[in-house]
Amino acid sequence: MAIKEQPKNSGHTMADGSKMKPQQPLYDPEVRRSTHAEEARTLAQQHVTATLCSVSKQHDGHPYGSFVTYAMHEGQPIFLISGLAEHTKNLMKNPKASLLISENTANNPLASARVTLVGTCKKLEEKDVASARETYLRHHPSAAAYVDFRDFFFFGLDVSAIRYIGGFGKMSWFDHDDWITAEPDPLSEHAHDIITHMNEDHADAMVLYCETMSDAENVQSAVMTGIDRYGFDMDATQADGVHPIRLAFSQEVETPEEARIELVRMVKEARKKLAS
Repeated sequence: MAIKEQPKNSGHTMADGSKMKPQQPLYDPEVRRSTHAEEARTLAQQHVTATLCSVSKQHDGHPYGSFVTYAMHEGQPIFLISGLAEHTKNLMKNPKASLLISENTANNPLASARVTLVGTCKKLEEKDVASARETYLRHHPSAAAYVDFRDFFFFGLDVSAIRYIGGFGKMSWFDHDDWITAEPDPLSEHAHDIITHMNEDHADAMVLYCETMSDAENVQSAVMTGIDRYGFDMDATQADGVHPIRLAFSQEVETPEEARIELVRMVKEARKKLAS
């Protein structure tokens, strides 16, 4: 099944019934960016806590949500859970479950990226426990205190369907094959440091990028808001407000050094355009 990515909202409905039209982009809308599946895999890889929803054994099949720790292992979330826990009892009776992972942006929670993984959550077979144990302890070293208790077990969520929401108007459903083949972004753990460095030390370069590589004019200031293997995002401030700008790298990058090389190359290219 192909990924069903829903486009950005064409305009919210106002109180009088009219449509609020979105701003026209000041950059090529076809610029390369991560797919929803890649963004979802990256989000899942970045976090270690989530909400596990199981089918309640005690309360007549009602949904039961619980806070859990997890680790991503070979494309599936794995859990180390006690046989005494309510969610474990639920899963032993009915393995249908979902896992909600959220970015939890403090300024505007509803604009946060989040993903819901739907599937069946079952106790891992004995042959799979050793590798799962290694992965889990790498992400949760404090679990070493109880990982070998006889009443704790490793469970894995076999993901069959995924709902991804990247913010307002950015959402899609996709299935297991798209989830498994997508790879987390290799820059994700370095993105914050790169963004901070660019905004604190290279504010002039950000303005230069916008004015020479997009349709933005008379840019007062610009800040980097995101970076990934394919390119980076900025907010450019003009007299009429703030506009998002997306620019692509000439090739995929996997390390901070490769990203630095591309950013420097683009500054040189921008200066040549400005001089011509």
